[in-house]
Amino acid sequence: MTQQSSGPSRLSRVAAKEVPHRKAGRFFAAQSDVKHSCEQLVLDVKRSSLHDAMKTDLLNAVQRVKQAAHAISEDTPGGRNDLVELEKQVEHLQLAEKWVNAAERVLTRLGTDGTKDVRDCLLEYQDRVMWCVRAGHWDGQLTAALLELTQHVQEAEALASRTVSG
Repeated sequence: MTQQSSGPSRLSRVAAKEVPHRKAGRFFAAQSDVKHSCEQLVLDVKRSSLHDAMKTDLLNAVQRVKQAAHAISEDTPGGRNDLVELEKQVEHLQLAEKWVNAAERVLTRLGTDGTKDVRDCLLEYQDRVMWCVRAGHWDGQLTAALLELTQHVQEAEALASRTVSG
């Protein structure tokens, strides 16, 4: 019995990835993606309504990513994979900026109508996220802190909409 072939073999697909001009193209595309994401995040941070200290922390984190991306060359073993990981870290930082900014907006919207517990909770989780950004824990710990902040921002947003309409 012969097996039906559904296309090129796994070895031929792996060999096709190692063609020099394709390998270089993938590397430079990944490097370009990281640079573009960093530039977009810098613009978002500068336009945001965050406190100056939070903006500084986020901009420092972006600078660390840029330096790490600049240190990776085409000759670095696994360089493209490293750039893909840096891109994921920038995505984590983008989410951090988004939800910390959302928490800031909700705090402003609540004003004096929000209970002290809600305000303190939002500030605490916002600080946890920013601590992760400052410490460089952009994967596991930041993800967990972002999930908690997201839940509390959504609850506070619902409370703010009830107090405004009620």
